Amino acid sequence: MGVGDVLKNAWLISFIRFPLLIIILLIFFVLFQLCGLKFHFPFLLELSTLYFTVVNVICFYLLNRILKKEGRSIKELIDFRSDRIGKDIVFGFLWLLVLYIPFIIVIMGTMFVMYGTGLFNHFQTVFVGDENNFAFARPGWLIWLTASISLAFPFLNAPIEELMYRGYAQPSFIQTYKKVWLGITIPSIGFALQHIMLAGSFQGAIVYAVAFFVWGIGGGIIFYRQKRLFPLIVCHFIVNIAFSMIPIMFLAMGA
Repeated sequence: MGVGDVLKNAWLISFIRFPLLIIILLIFFVLFQLCGLKFHFPFLLELSTLYFTVVNVICFYLLNRILKKEGRSIKELIDFRSDRIGKDIVFGFLWLLVLYIPFIIVIMGTMFVMYGTGLFNHFQTVFVGDENNFAFARPGWLIWLTASISLAFPFLNAPIEELMYRGYAQPSFIQTYKKVWLGITIPSIGFALQHIMLAGSFQGAIVYAVAFFVWGIGGGIIFYRQKRLFPLIVCHFIVNIAFSMIPIMFLAMGA
């Protein structure tokens, strides 16, 4: 496979998730409307594990095909080593701390730019949106479905996102453009873009885009320096566990 093909694939891998998420989200929205569920588009945060999981499966298939054509494998990119599992887990927790601190600082800084000293009065607007959009009776089957998928969500989402943005796209851009900063920045834009799908408001989309871009830059620098993807997968896995608890909490509360 030529350099041009690898570069084209790197651009595809960096930005394919955002349009796929929109398409799958629209499909779910239509299906739920046909099932008689009436709520505002793009609907509820706890349903995001549904369409993210579908996109993850599609992306796994796509990345696996691309790697096979290049004579490589997903296992090779992950570079799991049983003799390093303890160190990788420790590094995963370390990178979580390293990435989380600037992530929170950027969230607060972006909200300060948007709202000034009254930023704390707008947390609900930014992270929840209009609460009336979420006030509807959730059928039991939907709560069970989202909760069940959420149990598997971290095991699929964490490795797929790290494989796409850091494992495949970043090294491809660096090798092609010969500029480390560009190779880290481009996948970070795609990483940030997909996360605006989790926002409950337009203001939240802005905050998410900036914060996750910074997270992506940090993750890219770590991968470039450490040359190992598995610790970042562990870090991402821990974050996804916390996120996937939202639907399970709704199930426990009987919402």
